[in-house]
Amino acid sequence: MGEVFSGIGILLVLGITVTLAWGHAVVVKSSPTDQAVLTQAPGAITLCFNVKIEKAFARASLWSTKTRRKRLPISEHNFAQDADPACLHISLPPLQPGAYQVRYKILATDGHTTEGVVRFAVNEPA
Repeated sequence: MGEVFSGIGILLVLGITVTLAWGHAVVVKSSPTDQAVLTQAPGAITLCFNVKIEKAFARASLWSTKTRRKRLPISEHNFAQDADPACLHISLPPLQPGAYQVRYKILATDGHTTEGVVRFAVNEPA
C-alpha cells in the first residue's frame, strides 16, 4: 500500500514540475540566432516565443564591450493588427564589428515573466 502512495506522490511531483515548466515563455526562434557570427550587422532582432506575449510590457537592451547598456525601443510595428502575438521585433542601432548581447524581459499573457539574452557577433568585412 505504501508503494502505491509513493508512486502517486512521484507522479504528483512530476506533474507539478511539468506544469511549472509550461508556465514560462521560451524563445523558439530568433533572428539572428543565439551565438551567430554575422558578416553584416542586423538592423533588427526578432524573438519568437512558444506563447503569446504582452508586448506593451516588453523591455530590451543592447550590450557590447564598448557600450555597457543601451535601452532599445519596442517598435510600433509589434502592435499592428497583423503582427504575430508571439513574436517581438526590436530595431537595432547601426552596429560596428564586435560582440553584442540583446537582453530582454517579457511578460507572457499567462502572467509569467521571462528574461533572457541573445548573443551575436559582427565580423569585419573581408
